Amino acid sequence: MDLNKIGKNSQKNITLEDVMARKEEVLTEIRMKEERISTYSQQLLAPFLPSNENDHSLIKKINTGVAIFDGAVIGLKLFKSIRKLFSRKKK
Repeated sequence: MDLNKIGKNSQKNITLEDVMARKEEVLTEIRMKEERISTYSQQLLAPFLPSNENDHSLIKKINTGVAIFDGAVIGLKLFKSIRKLFSRKKK
């Protein structure tokens, strides 16, 4: 029985059994909502699992390629600057 639907102008008397039945309904609803909240919080706070190792290996390969390219560019710049230091001046 839903006590919220009973208006002030209603002719029905509310008995103790009606109140106890409504109390049990509300308690079961509260328990269900508590369980739902706990499952949602566990899902939200769970650690992330790696999705796929192939994705990580591709990213590692790209990162390694960029690092090799960067090293080569820095090496060429250093080689040019050292060559300028030891080059003969033309007059």
